[in-house]
This record gives sequence, structure tokens and C-alpha cells, in this order.
Amino acid sequence: MNQPFAHTILLSDLDGTLIPRGGCVSEGNRAAVERFVAGGGRFGVATGRTPEAAGGYVSGLPIGAPSVFFNGAMLYDWAEKRVLAERPLPGGDAWPRFAERCLAKFPEACIEVYTATDCNIVSNPENDDPRLPHEYYRYRHVALEEVSDIAQTPWLKFFVRDTPEHLRQLEREAAEAGIPELAHGFYSEVEYYEFVAQGTSKGAMLEAIRTLPEYQGWRIIALGDERNDVEMLRNADIGICAGGARAEVRAAADVVGCPVEDDLVAWVLDHVLADEAVARH
Repeated sequence: MNQPFAHTILLSDLDGTLIPRGGCVSEGNRAAVERFVAGGGRFGVATGRTPEAAGGYVSGLPIGAPSVFFNGAMLYDWAEKRVLAERPLPGGDAWPRFAERCLAKFPEACIEVYTATDCNIVSNPENDDPRLPHEYYRYRHVALEEVSDIAQTPWLKFFVRDTPEHLRQLEREAAEAGIPELAHGFYSEVEYYEFVAQGTSKGAMLEAIRTLPEYQGWRIIALGDERNDVEMLRNADIGICAGGARAEVRAAADVVGCPVEDDLVAWVLDHVLADEAVARH
């Protein structure tokens, strides 16, 4: 049986890469993923979302590779519904203190604390991110005190949605609070700023996949479109960005593909992997 994609993982970001923002997996991309898997490859996702949140978008896709969630704080076996690795935020009580500071300094922000099982919104419900009702996961509004026992329930990700101006101020507040010593802060979109543990990223978890016995010697092709995908694109054997990606993401990629609306996964199979197959023969 012809297996042109044997020993190859295709690891894809979701929003802006596999799916248009606010959209769903196209029939073209769905068919391309199925063709890739039928050809011996394994498909996985790499996202800032939780497994539950991603589930509604990727339902029915043949996900067989370890997948990355919480922007690198969790590596997850989708088929077995099993956590392979977690990287919680270090620093103990520093995080509830910083969250309290953010609530006071940014009264219009949506502030979310992610644990392994929950999205906990600790800010005023009036500030909720408009995306929340359209997502495929449960979230709950709680007082900060309910999630402050980090020793009992570790935080995997701390998230703030606010205006770009306020987020620039948030970066300064974080520096004053000593947060950069504990965490990697980054923009996942212009109004989204997130914190995960130092050394945690989609790219770091890509390297963790390489250490798994089952995937020794496998090639990893990564797809992304945003700044939180840069390290993953650089660490991949082939990093491919969507055509609409910003300049720094394009610079990190080996290949600039088509826009997400034009079925990027199908484009990769037809223009990158097909060319390789021709070259081998």
C-alpha cells in the first residue's frame, strides 16, 4: 500500500490556519487531513484552547498525533483522552496576587484563569470576551478566591483580553510584579495577552513530541499564522505559515502558503508534499 506520508506528523494551529477566524474546518481541509492520514501520516493540532474547546472545531477529524493545548502548557493524547505532559505556572501565590492587581488596574478587562479542567473567569461578567458564547466549552464566573489555592489546583494559563493600549500597560505591570521571571508572556491576538510557564510554548511541546518513543525519527510539519506559532514553525522540520500571516511569522516559516480561506492543508499536500514526492521519484 502506498504510504507517501509515513513517519510524518502534520501539526496545525486552529484559528487563522486550519479554520478561518469564526469559521469551521472546510470540506477541502477535512478531505486533505483524511488523505494525509490515509497516506500514513498522523495529524495533530496545536492551539491555545483547551481540549474541550478544540473538540467542537475538530470533531470527526482523524487526530492521531499528540496535540498541544493551552499554547504549550499541555500535551494530550486525543485518541486516548490522556494528558501526556503538563507545564503549570510556577510561583504559587504570586499569581493570585498578580490577578488581583490586574482586576484593580484594568476594570474593563476580561481575565481568565485556566486550570486543567476549567476556564475560570474572575472578572466582571460584563467584560466577557464576545467569543465565549460561540466556543465549544464550558466556562464559569468565579471569585478569584475560589481558584487561589494553586497548590491544590495549578494554573496552566493566565489570560487577559483588553485594548492594545491597556495590554501594553499590563506588560509593564507584569514586569514590576516580577512575572517575567516566572512566565512567558505573549500576544495571541492584538487584544489577547497570555501567560504560560517559562520555557512553555507550542514550539517546546513540538520538541517534547520528538522525545516520545513512538515518534523517534519522525518528521514534523507545522502550520501556523500568529506570533504564538513562531517557535513552533522554527522548530519544525518544515514550518508553513498561512498567507495572511504577519511579517515576523512569515520570516519564521520555511514556506508561505495560501490564505486560510483557500484550504491551507489541501494546499500543503498539493504544493509542498506533492513536490517532495515528485522529487523522490
